[in-house]
Amino acid sequence: MKFRTLMAAGCLFLAPQVSMAAPSINDMQSCQGLLDFIDNRLDSVASQYEAADVKSVKAGLKGYNQYIQREIVSPGLLKFNGGDANKSAQMQKQIDSYKASVVVNFKKRYSENKLFADQVVALNDCTKKSVPSGQELEGLKRAFATMMKMTNMK
Repeated sequence: MKFRTLMAAGCLFLAPQVSMAAPSINDMQSCQGLLDFIDNRLDSVASQYEAADVKSVKAGLKGYNQYIQREIVSPGLLKFNGGDANKSAQMQKQIDSYKASVVVNFKKRYSENKLFADQVVALNDCTKKSVPSGQELEGLKRAFATMMKMTNMK
């Protein structure tokens, strides 16, 4: 089981830079909810891990979250709303509310205060839908490697 999980998480490093279809806002808002959950979880488990590891993961996930918002969600909302920034802002509030519900559901599912390998795999599934480039990709790769270490996925 660990080998399959490790292989799945390792797919990020082999993922092509260009995806075949543009990711949907719905998929990416769920990914942002996962990112928010992991970020919050890292705050509550920071004492269990090395400070440098927590910092590295948080930085990589923050960059990926910003990438999703900047490259997919915000422009997608503007396009959907015909360029109307006010309508887009209202829809962003709905997305933020949905992301908060995703976090709540993850908290219920993962009541134990630690990181789990399947969270890494779920995050890898997000990256298969949309892969950043440049510094954001490098930060995300470091975050993955560190999370695998933190969850004992060696």
